[in-house]
Amino acid sequence: MSFRYFLCLLYFWGILASVKAFAQKDEVTQGKTLAETYCGACHAFPSPELLPKEIWKAHVLPQMAAYMGFQEAQDSLAIWEKRSPEEIQILKNLNVYPAEAIIGADDFQKISNYYFLEAPEILAAQKLKAIPIPLEGFEAKNLFIEGIQSPMTSMVAINESRAELLISDANAKQLYAKTITDELFTLPSIESPVVQFIPKSPGVFDFMTIGSIAPSDLSQGALYELDLNSGTWNQILENLSRPVYGIWKDLEKDGKPDFLLCNYGHHVGNISIYKDGDFQSEPLTLGGAGARKLEVLDLNQDGKLDIIALFAQGNERISVFYNQGNGNFSPEQILLRFSPVMGSSYFEMHDFNQDGLLDILYTNGDNWDYSAVNKPYHGFRIFENKGNEQFEESWFYPQYGAAKAMALDYDQDGDLDFVSIAFYDDLENPNNQFLLFENQGNMIFQARYIPEASLAKWLTLDLGDLDSDGDLDIVFGAYNHNFREFSKLLIQGIKEVPSVLILENQKNDD
Repeated sequence: MSFRYFLCLLYFWGILASVKAFAQKDEVTQGKTLAETYCGACHAFPSPELLPKEIWKAHVLPQMAAYMGFQEAQDSLAIWEKRSPEEIQILKNLNVYPAEAIIGADDFQKISNYYFLEAPEILAAQKLKAIPIPLEGFEAKNLFIEGIQSPMTSMVAINESRAELLISDANAKQLYAKTITDELFTLPSIESPVVQFIPKSPGVFDFMTIGSIAPSDLSQGALYELDLNSGTWNQILENLSRPVYGIWKDLEKDGKPDFLLCNYGHHVGNISIYKDGDFQSEPLTLGGAGARKLEVLDLNQDGKLDIIALFAQGNERISVFYNQGNGNFSPEQILLRFSPVMGSSYFEMHDFNQDGLLDILYTNGDNWDYSAVNKPYHGFRIFENKGNEQFEESWFYPQYGAAKAMALDYDQDGDLDFVSIAFYDDLENPNNQFLLFENQGNMIFQARYIPEASLAKWLTLDLGDLDSDGDLDIVFGAYNHNFREFSKLLIQGIKEVPSVLILENQKNDD
């Protein structure tokens, strides 16, 4: 081979490489444009860097293909096999899985290639933002319930008016009440797990049952009312779409409280408002599927109570519905929008920096989806209120499986701290299952842990004065989703898992 011929081959190979690189770049550009168009039409556009290549290829993209009407993907995933006829009919009425493809096969292939080419092989591991230090001033007490070896605690709630702790176990389908003298009583039977306790009026309390803990479009949830004044226990609402949160609020300030309900659903759901607590009339509905939690407050300071809500289930966002008066609310305005793999799980609104504006404490760590992989962006965030409906992230603490965070002034120093729980087996950092973040000012928080919290995975959390001594106590409930999760604890040498861990605040004790 002559040297000149060799140079020609090199030149030719260079041209081929350039053409190939240009074609690949063009394919990525086309795939991104298509993904932004089709995927971004239903939820925030998910960047390829959010998940590893294999997760996109094996789990997320096949689901996306099924949702876009590709019959082969629907058959491969067996989307109808484990569903009841009733749920199948609901999904068909909603056209969740179209009978015909809504996008060309070539275009979907370009979308798939874009994610596979641009996604990382693996996600970076989380790095602790700060080393937690021991939490002092609390006494830890385990609560075991006879007959429950592997707890599935779907609710813990402190009823301050009676100094009692209310507990629901999803597997036992039983509701319990623990008194201040440590006596444990069973309450009337329930058909599905209780997920919330809602005080209504003196001696009257509501209990919400979810129907199905797992994602479902069946309307099996209910609302029960316990009236200690009359000694009655009645079901006051039924056929609810996986209700997860409710609250009594007087939206019109007319002395007649309204009931606001988050129907989480799966592909169905909404926020339902029962004006004046009238459960016989059709409720006003807002938003859509994935309504997870709401707050009622005057966000725009016009004298009327607005509704701020967290939605998950794909189109993850925090939105506001402004109160226009006379039972009317303006169309949904999105304050924050998140990726559909963010795993939004909870939020609260508080003034953390004491500037007179309400900030957002946001939790994301739900990993029960098509991408069950450790995500470095799971954790707790504070979005600072900049005014004019603008919120900016000002603080983040990474934590796998972040489930819930609630604010409190635990040390009574005048600023807001908060506590958090995680639903994740972090073998390297087991103390991260529960953390208390002490406010140091200027958006600096010191993480504190308690060793007893490393004994289980926690899914439920509540705050309140359980022992009637004038300070806030903390309770959280253990949840083993299946035997595999319980067996992991056994491997770690944990032979007994408490249903509840109670942290009694010793601040006001002599």
